[in-house]
Amino acid sequence: MRFIVFLLSLFFSFPSLASGFNMPSDIQVLKNRILVVDGLNNRISVLSLSGKKLYDITVPNPYGIYAEGDEIYVTNQKGKIYVLNSFGDLKRVISFPGRPIDLVKVGRELWVTDGKNNCIKVIDLNGKVLKVIGEKGSAPGNFIGPFMISKSKRFVFVVDSINARVQVFDHKGKLKASFGKFGIEKGNIFRPKGVSACGEDVLVSDAITGSVQMFTPFGGFEKVIAKGLDYPISISCSNGKVYILEMVKGKVVTSSLKGVN
Repeated sequence: MRFIVFLLSLFFSFPSLASGFNMPSDIQVLKNRILVVDGLNNRISVLSLSGKKLYDITVPNPYGIYAEGDEIYVTNQKGKIYVLNSFGDLKRVISFPGRPIDLVKVGRELWVTDGKNNCIKVIDLNGKVLKVIGEKGSAPGNFIGPFMISKSKRFVFVVDSINARVQVFDHKGKLKASFGKFGIEKGNIFRPKGVSACGEDVLVSDAITGSVQMFTPFGGFEKVIAKGLDYPISISCSNGKVYILEMVKGKVVTSSLKGVN
């Protein structure tokens, strides 16, 4: 499969904004900045939209990131969530009962994917567990390898990596849909990793097929945004542009929402 991705990369290339990261894990565009989680270097790299390095924020072993308004939330898989201000200054540390991977803020709650317990834990801003969504398994609403998470105005999208699907919840935690037909063809999902709500649509990256695809909120396939990528682990979209983090190559590339097919 990696050989197929390599062959595709010879025919499809995308503008590279920045490189030199060491196995980066997550990316988010916030206003006029790109935040890249460069965990093995213990930092969040802050870039301009053109890819110029602005500054680094030091964080111990960061993995997932969510930024909104004047706050940045960063997970550490040893059971911590760091809350920073927009300049990167530490405001507080939240203890998390599990292995937090990624998170989003929904109202006054944090939804956190827990890789240790194969669930979503909904916590308040002090770390108190309010609700647990799912458990280990393949039934609807359960997870094996919950990974990246994103939200829209109506839904929360969660990558269920080993089950090769994306699960869709409303903001109260009720399962609304689950989509992902296992395979390598257009519209299929083999090993999803990244997810990003983009307006009324949702983008999903596939680490094995090296693609980023667009779906409707309930899983209707729309188009391929990018392909021939090398382990695209995380994605973020802003103003018609898609920012894709290639983990192995340690770089950020860009694509258009217009797609390649």
